[in-house]
Amino acid sequence: MTAAAFDPQAGYVVTASTAFISFNDQTFATFYQPILGPVAFSFFYALKARLLPNPTIANRTLQSDLLAQVNAGGRQVLEALHRLEAVGLVQTYFQHDEIRDVYVYELQPTLTPEKFLADNLLSILLLEEVGEDAFGRLTKQSRQYKLASSNTSLTNVSHNFFEEFHINSQSITETPQAILTARKQAPVEKQPQLTAGISDDFDWSTLIHLLANQPIVSADLENNRDLILLEHQLYGIDAPTMKTLVLRSIDLQTNHFNPKKFKQIVASTYNIVYSSTTKVAEKEAPVTNRNSELTSKDQELLATAKDYSPVEFLQVLKGQTGGYVTSGERHILTGLVAQEKLTQDAINILTWYVISDRGNSTLTANFVDAIANNWLQHGVINGEQAIVQLKTFNKQSQEKKKETKTPKKNKWRKTIKEPMPAWSKKDTSELMKKASSQEIAKLRERIANRKKK
Repeated sequence: MTAAAFDPQAGYVVTASTAFISFNDQTFATFYQPILGPVAFSFFYALKARLLPNPTIANRTLQSDLLAQVNAGGRQVLEALHRLEAVGLVQTYFQHDEIRDVYVYELQPTLTPEKFLADNLLSILLLEEVGEDAFGRLTKQSRQYKLASSNTSLTNVSHNFFEEFHINSQSITETPQAILTARKQAPVEKQPQLTAGISDDFDWSTLIHLLANQPIVSADLENNRDLILLEHQLYGIDAPTMKTLVLRSIDLQTNHFNPKKFKQIVASTYNIVYSSTTKVAEKEAPVTNRNSELTSKDQELLATAKDYSPVEFLQVLKGQTGGYVTSGERHILTGLVAQEKLTQDAINILTWYVISDRGNSTLTANFVDAIANNWLQHGVINGEQAIVQLKTFNKQSQEKKKETKTPKKNKWRKTIKEPMPAWSKKDTSELMKKASSQEIAKLRERIANRKKK
């Protein structure tokens, strides 16, 4: 969304892609729900219930009714929407017109279970969320109607199209105008690619060279390139280490690379808890004068942030307090890596700030997103800029605290000076002097006259 928060007063319209007819509720519940969470799950069905035939912008409704339907706050709903967008189930469009802001939520179909398991990002998230046993059950469920025996010698004797149907050859070479018109009105929609934002900085040629004489089907490597690159980005795996992990993932009977086994091996290998003796930011950093605002400690932290992958860096931080990396935190880091807006060291500095500097026990999506968005709005993309931004923020926070502690004088209040009475100026001895008999007589006479009146 273009807005920083979910605006209840903005309008919205729900539409669906032409492929949405293939949406499957059971696949959504069993494969998507574990990685989406309950709020995103219910929010999708709230959107689905508001689908109208032939929708237009004039059909807009206030987004406040979505909040009431889901019974959640604006932050929760916004996070739910972002998750639905990330897994490719919702495409969000925005415009501002003479009435008000309006959002169009286009619903997308679920992948088939086989395509879901073949997708690198989705399958990894599901595996980390439900564990190996549940993941295995879901895999069997997706293939429950496939013929179990692999030793059969079946031959495909199905008839092809032209054996049964006959079409005018001229219509094949020259597409009829009615069909061309229909295609223009409803162009073929492409499913959004979840891995489109992942950069390729991995030494792929070295990996191929290391595996050249190994018992592995070479085509399998190219077919699973996206998966291997994703794991490299997330865990910082170099080519020699990747070679070992790939070889452990080979089916010894067929020499084929097993993607599912590879994901499990990587997850178990890097799901380690570092001892409390491991310290972040204690590595000797080269002396640089690139930014005078960075102290020697800042330079050490920056050097360490550049040496660790995001998951490994978080594992080190958690190890110092005896904690561990949760599946939700892996999901958050995967999202930051896939977006490619912050560099690896910037992501690590963000993690350090939340866990070490702020003392939080875990990374939370809302807090991390808020910091990342703030940094990007201020042009922060790398680790050095991130440290400077944090120092600036801390300085401003301290100045605000000082302002609140210092009592302010009321400049509008004037000091009024009144003249002192004459008796107050007399000496104490004079005030304590006894009255004479004549003065007492005069005072009694004055009192008597007042009573007569």
